[in-house]
Formats: sequence, structure tokens, C-alpha cells
Amino acid sequence: MTKKEIAFIRSLHQKKSRQMYGKFLVEGDKLVNELLASDYKVDAIYHLENWKPSVSRTNFSTFIVSKEELNKISTHENPDQVLAVAPIKINTVENTRPMTGGLYLACDGLNDPGNAGTIIRIADWFGIKKVFFAHSSVDVYNPKVVSAAKGSLFRTECIYTDLAQLFTENTELKVYGAVMAGENIYQAALNQNAFIVIGNEANGISRELLPFIQQNISIPSFGKAESLNAGVAAGIIVSEFKRRTDLK
Repeated sequence: MTKKEIAFIRSLHQKKSRQMYGKFLVEGDKLVNELLASDYKVDAIYHLENWKPSVSRTNFSTFIVSKEELNKISTHENPDQVLAVAPIKINTVENTRPMTGGLYLACDGLNDPGNAGTIIRIADWFGIKKVFFAHSSVDVYNPKVVSAAKGSLFRTECIYTDLAQLFTENTELKVYGAVMAGENIYQAALNQNAFIVIGNEANGISRELLPFIQQNISIPSFGKAESLNAGVAAGIIVSEFKRRTDLK
């Protein structure tokens, strides 16, 4: 690899370069094969000589690299055989309106890449097709988010938008807020056509969104833990919504 190629790929470790070039990285055998099986475009794949894809697809460039070169371009301490460069999917504001019935997640100022990746994975597991992110949230094409999502990023539409505008334009969907002191989710009435708002890990749901929250819900504690992280809380809440659907 040339120094220029290495510098370009390494630049994609940073958000500003991902936004500038409209590209992101996918790393490791499993995730690259998930990428190849999706409808995402692929620009190039850099791999060790003995790596072979399990998905048949040829509309991209491939380059055999040494282990030393892979170490230079990877974000991982011990990279797994292969790295891909792919174009970011641009989801426009038109994707936020009008919304049809269904359950959607809305992340308000979510900062932690692990939580974001987990929430995308939860959405994929429970069949939620769209996850909305406030512009202040972490970049879903951050390598740590891509890794934590375990391939679910390629099957879930992630949309950055003004959440207040989203709720204003979709008044037929109820807005639930996940908070510490809300109504017990196991006892609350749950509308299956709704947004579930997951707030910032430290500060919760932002003040400007509070007027849009129609019902606060919480997960009751049966022990002494101070709190649950955002990803775990989202999983429990969505599971209860889906359980109610199955009981009907």
C-alpha cells in the first residue's frame, strides 16, 4: 500500500473525514461478510492473502495486504483478516414523514458508541426498521458503533433528524420517554404505534423534547444498582412492547 492509501484509510477513523469523504470502515471477517450480503455499496476490500469472502459479490476493488499494513489501517489492536471501505448511506429528512404505524426508537443525544451499536442491534432483533438519532448523538459510522452493531447497521435505517420536528409531524404516533421515575412499564398501557425516546446517558432526555413526551415509562428496580445503561434499558423496554403485541 502507498503512504497516501494508508493515510486516507486511517483518516476514516475520524468523524470529520468520514463526513468529508462520505466513507466508513467495516472490519473483520464476520462484519465484512455481513456488509457484502447487504444492499450497501462497497468501494474496496483490503485483506490478508488467505482470506476468502463467504458471499459472492464482485462489484468492488480488492487488495491483498500484509499483516503489518492491515495493522496500520485498522482501528483494532488485533485486526481480523480484512477491512472494507464503503460509502455512507445518506438518509434524508423525507424519511421522517409521514410515518406509518409501528414502533420506532428515537435516541436523544446518545453519546456512547457501545450503546448506539447495541440499540441498533436491538432494533434489528425486534424488527424495528428505523432508528432516529438527534444530531447531537454519536456517529453511527463510528468504527466502535459499527462493531457493536454486529451487522445490524446494514439492515436498520438510521436517520439523523430534528426529533422535535419528527414528533410534530407525526402526531398519530404516541411518544414515550424512558426515564428513571416514570410509570412502571410492566403495568403501563402501551400503544404499539409509538416512538420510544432514549435519552443521553448522563442527562436523560433533553429539556426541549420534554413537551413532546406523552407518557414517561421506567423499568422497576428489584435490587440496589443505581441505574441501567441506555442499551440495556432500550432492550428491556422494546421487549415488553413486543411481548404485549404477541399477547394480542
